[in-house]
Amino acid sequence: MSGGGIRSFLAIPVPEDEAAPLHDVQAALEVGRPVDPENWHLTLAFLSDQPETALEELHERLGDLEFDAFEMRIRGIDVFGGRNPSVLFAGVERSAPLVALRKKVRAAVRDAGIELPRERFRPHVTLARFRKRLTMLETQRIAGVLEAWGDLDAGHMPVRQITLYRSQLSHEGATYEPLAEYPPAARP
Repeated sequence: MSGGGIRSFLAIPVPEDEAAPLHDVQAALEVGRPVDPENWHLTLAFLSDQPETALEELHERLGDLEFDAFEMRIRGIDVFGGRNPSVLFAGVERSAPLVALRKKVRAAVRDAGIELPRERFRPHVTLARFRKRLTMLETQRIAGVLEAWGDLDAGHMPVRQITLYRSQLSHEGATYEPLAEYPPAARP
């Protein structure tokens, strides 16, 4: 391991075959850098750079984490950044099981000795990233996608696991490598 640690995060993976309408949104966009569908996910906790020992401790804690299987609903397309959008995303409805799972995950992270910043939870799946300065035409295309797809309802998707990912940054964007997976408790 080199540098300050392993850049990592905990998320719910979104299998592309279960969120097929998101492909249509990406195809309609024609602006920015689309997120590869194999990297679609809903982040529960961004861990930044962590030493391997901290991730091992977290792995032990998450192995004991219990949560029931549930479904999440992917609904709506929007941007972060307002007039200067930086990201196009699909929203995920806040539900009691999703919020409870996030709280449990963040508690396990803190119990493993990893500090997390306080942050508002706006569940989403990132579909595309934009460069800082967009042309008027690019801005109009983004607005067109929001108008056409803003009320998208991609339906319900089963939450089959939480995944601990390593994130590696490059000029082409981030690549994510699953380090460990944590399934919901078996149903009685």
